[in-house]
Amino acid sequence: MDEAGKTFGSDRADARKWTGRMLLAVILGLAIWNLIVAVMDYVVVPWLGDVMGQSSGLPTSFTQRPYDYPDLLVSVLEFCIAGIVAISINWFFQRPGKPARVKVVKTSSAARQTTAVPAAPVPPQPAMEVAITPPTPPVAPPPAPAPVAQVAAPVPAPTAAKPVPAPPPKPQPAKPQPPKEVYYNIVGEPLPPDED
Repeated sequence: MDEAGKTFGSDRADARKWTGRMLLAVILGLAIWNLIVAVMDYVVVPWLGDVMGQSSGLPTSFTQRPYDYPDLLVSVLEFCIAGIVAISINWFFQRPGKPARVKVVKTSSAARQTTAVPAAPVPPQPAMEVAITPPTPPVAPPPAPAPVAQVAAPVPAPTAAKPVPAPPPKPQPAKPQPPKEVYYNIVGEPLPPDED
């Protein structure tokens, strides 16, 4: 009962975008609302009081309200600053951040969670020509010299000490010849040696 793999990397990016959108909505909503209230209080209501006049039965606070342009200018500046802040926040939340690590989580009855990690690709190795030499047979030691027959000679009287002859030098084993290099073609057949 394996469930399909879920990716969690995109959820974080979506949450970041929605946080930015909510901040933009609050900042721009307050700025627009303050601008609408300022236009109504400082421009529209005094203008309606001038149009209707004193005899319309409106209270005097409504009909004698002066135009307040400095406060209207402050509200327009607040709206402009809120727009600049909203653009900055939008840029901050929309820019691509560090690439998030994506973890694929599979759940099954045997294992609760396993993380799939892709294997790194192995680059192909260039083919190399190799000279293959057959194994050299072990060199047999040279045959031992034949024993010398000793002849019994009369023993002379000891008169003077004779020098003892040096024992014959030990025969050294023959040096093994270097193995012949054998080259093979692409198919793997040995090539005949080049005799120049």
